[in-house]
Amino acid sequence: MNIRPVRPDDAAGINAVYNPFILGSPATFETAAIDPETRRRWIEDRMANPRWPAVVAESQDGEIAGFANASAFDPRAAYETSIKVSVFIAPQAQGMGVGARLYSALFDRLAGIDVHRAYAGIVAPNPASVALHQRFGFRHVSTLDEVGRKFGRFYSVMWFEKRF
Repeated sequence: MNIRPVRPDDAAGINAVYNPFILGSPATFETAAIDPETRRRWIEDRMANPRWPAVVAESQDGEIAGFANASAFDPRAAYETSIKVSVFIAPQAQGMGVGARLYSALFDRLAGIDVHRAYAGIVAPNPASVALHQRFGFRHVSTLDEVGRKFGRFYSVMWFEKRF
């Protein structure tokens, strides 16, 4: 598995990983599949801002098996040094250490950048994601009870924080 920075031609591969989570899982609160043009703009945003890197895990056959990224915590200027991070792994690559390798690469790219805090929202329950984030120094700071509704059910989100 090769871990590398995202490229513009990764849009379809990232969507192949992420869109099934949108359509079949509460792991993301997106409710509509991401179209290719929206994903290309998302990639361009990450390539243009050093605080918002994205990395992909590419299998030997060139398929995207997962990705990790950073984004704005909030668009208002005072939040500039706070970011949100996430990682999504295709089902066939889960449990193989891909998430840890992606986060290692993402945090290496953030080293030396003016980032003060990273935040991750994890839909409860998700013990594997909690363990991954704790491994990288995140600590649980709050839980928003039943903050999102998807598939006719309410879900709580645990917020984790990493200090840089």
